Amino acid sequence: MQPDPFLIQGPAVISFSGGRTSAYMLWRILQAHGGTLPDDVVVCFANTGREMPATLDFVNECATRWGVHVVWLEFTRRARDGFKVVSHNEAARAGEPFEALLVGKTMLPNPVMKFCTQELKIRTIKRHVMRDLGFAHWTSIVGLRADEAGRVERIRKPGKDRWKVGVPLADAGIKLADVLAFWRAQPFDLQLAGKWEGNCDGCFLKSKAAIMRLTADHPQRMEWWAKMEADHAGQTRDPSVAMFRKDRPSYAALAEQVAASPRLPIDETMVEGGEACGTWCGV
Repeated sequence: MQPDPFLIQGPAVISFSGGRTSAYMLWRILQAHGGTLPDDVVVCFANTGREMPATLDFVNECATRWGVHVVWLEFTRRARDGFKVVSHNEAARAGEPFEALLVGKTMLPNPVMKFCTQELKIRTIKRHVMRDLGFAHWTSIVGLRADEAGRVERIRKPGKDRWKVGVPLADAGIKLADVLAFWRAQPFDLQLAGKWEGNCDGCFLKSKAAIMRLTADHPQRMEWWAKMEADHAGQTRDPSVAMFRKDRPSYAALAEQVAASPRLPIDETMVEGGEACGTWCGV
């Protein structure tokens, strides 16, 4: 008999991205443990400040309804630790952790150098685990499904980190259809208009169509991304490093296109082509 992939052996850290997939993973792990996690299995949510409000509310509701403690973490520039523990009410909602990361940077993160994921999520969680939990080595439990085979293969490659990676959803053969069927049967759900709103709102890994849709729906939120590009444009002689992507127009230029064009219907296929943000974000 195969062991239950959701029966997690500690020390382990469950990375809760705030999406449906990682929330389903957390629920399955809780069920495998009889509703209560072992003391050395913890749940962390790393807030960048650019998550949609619905994502923050969803993380909080999962924790409240399921009776599980979720540690909310945010990057800071404090030299002594580089992070802080917050709550749902205290969590940044205007990009403060992300903006703090960009202070003094000569370039913005981009599809090749995704240092935002590394610092705001991966290293922020690592700092908490080492300082507050005292784990020297641990398993990082990540919400990758069986239908994300390429990402599963990449993340399973041995590295030099203090942690190894566990992907119980993939091991259990769980696919997106299974996740969505679960949430259709629940009394609550992630209240986003579509998957283009998930993860960081204007993430540069999202497709151009998704960014334009977000700009049409949430123009004030998307102004932050244009401002970051404008601020960095005044600090460098190389305009390409002052953009989140150099293979498409700036966020300000895309906003101008949206303002000049009539609102067109957009379906799920039009926002495909974006890439998930590292291993820490999900549907």
